Parts: sequence; C-alpha cells; structure tokens
Amino acid sequence: MSNTIQSISPKSMEVLQKYPEWYQAVIDALDKPEKTNDYEFRCTLEIFDQLGLLVGVVIKEMVYFGKNFRNSNSEFIAWFMDGELVIFLIGEEVIINRIF
Repeated sequence: MSNTIQSISPKSMEVLQKYPEWYQAVIDALDKPEKTNDYEFRCTLEIFDQLGLLVGVVIKEMVYFGKNFRNSNSEFIAWFMDGELVIFLIGEEVIINRIF
C-alpha cells in the first residue's frame, strides 16, 4: 500500500482523530495488501460514515439501509467488502484504496 499515516493531510488527520475506532481501522488497513484483479467479491459490501451504516448489500440476497437518514454531510466514507476496509475517503482525499 503506497499510503502511510505520514502521507495523510493534517485536515484529514483532524477528522480521523475525532473517531479513534476508525483511526485504528485505517492504520490496520494501511498494512494490508491491495485486492488483486482475481479477487472474488463473495458476500457483502457495506458503506459507513461517522454516524453509522449508510447502505449494505448481500450479493444476490438483499440490500439494507442504516437508520441514519438525515440531511448532514458525511465527514468520511468507508467501504467494507467481505468485512475488510477497502476504501476510506475524507472529502476528496483517498486515504485507503485497496481495490481500484
């Protein structure tokens, strides 16, 4: 993974430091390899922001939504595929990208 904690902008670090569990998830994901082209997406995709689950998909089964329907802006967006953090965005800054 080409990103390191040192390469994250100060503005994004401010956001991460407000959410210690997400900060740790990002640190852990920075050490994981990217998904290769032959990676088979098996079961679930879940997308979160600071307030919780936005949407989830169980492949060929169902789509489910979080209860956080609101008119507030997301401070970050986190994608989990099969339980692993694969995308983490703060504004336009890509902090984690393990799939594209």
